[in-house]
Amino acid sequence: MKLKSVLSIPRGLVILIAGLASQQMAFGHHAEVMEGHPLIQGLSMPLHGLDHILMAIAVGIIAVQLGGRAVWMVPVGFSAVLLTGGLLNLNGISIPLLELMIVVSLLLAGAQLGLENRWPAGVIVALFSLLGVFHGQALIQPLLAEAPLADILLFAGGCVFSALLLLFLGVGIGFLLKKRAQKDLFPLAGATLAVSTLVIVLVPQANGWLITVFEGLGTAIFS
Repeated sequence: MKLKSVLSIPRGLVILIAGLASQQMAFGHHAEVMEGHPLIQGLSMPLHGLDHILMAIAVGIIAVQLGGRAVWMVPVGFSAVLLTGGLLNLNGISIPLLELMIVVSLLLAGAQLGLENRWPAGVIVALFSLLGVFHGQALIQPLLAEAPLADILLFAGGCVFSALLLLFLGVGIGFLLKKRAQKDLFPLAGATLAVSTLVIVLVPQANGWLITVFEGLGTAIFS
C-alpha cells in the first residue's frame, strides 16, 4: 500500500476539526502594539500563534510540492495577501468567522500535502495565496490604525518580513522532503499538520503559549 494512501487525511477528521472550531474557538493570541517598538512587535507577530507558524511553513512546503515558479510565487503571494488582510482590518473591514477560517486554511494545507493534486497548479497557487488574508486579519489589528503612519509601516514591514522567513523555512523543509526520492514524505507533513490542528482546536492554550514567552521577553527588555 502506498504511503500516500495510508497517510491521506480522512474526511471525517477534517469534519471533526472544523466542527469543533466552529463552536468555540477563540485563540486570543493578538498582542497589542508594543509602544515605541513597532518594528520589534511586527517581527514577533507571526510567531504569536502556532496556527500562523504552521500555516506559513506548510505553504512553503506546498510551494516545493508544486515546483517550478510556484516555489517563489506561493510565498510571495501569501505574504502580499497577508498584508492586504491586515490593511482591510485597519480600514474597518473584517472577515466573519475568522478563527474558523484560519482552521479551515490549515485543513486545506494538510489536505493538499496529503492527497494527490486534483486541481491545476495555478489554482492551488491562487488558493494558498488568498488564504493569507485570514492570517493577515488576525495578525494586524484595528488598534494599529491609531498609531502614526511610520509606526504602521514599521509594524507591517516587520510582520511581512517575519512571515517570509517562516515561508522560506517551509520551502527549505520542502526541499529536504523532496530529496528523499525513494519515499513520498509530503503526506507525512500533511498528516502532521492535521494532528497539530486538532491539538490546537482541542487545547487552545497550546496555540498561544508563544505569546507568553514574547510578552515576558518584551516586559523584561522594554519595560
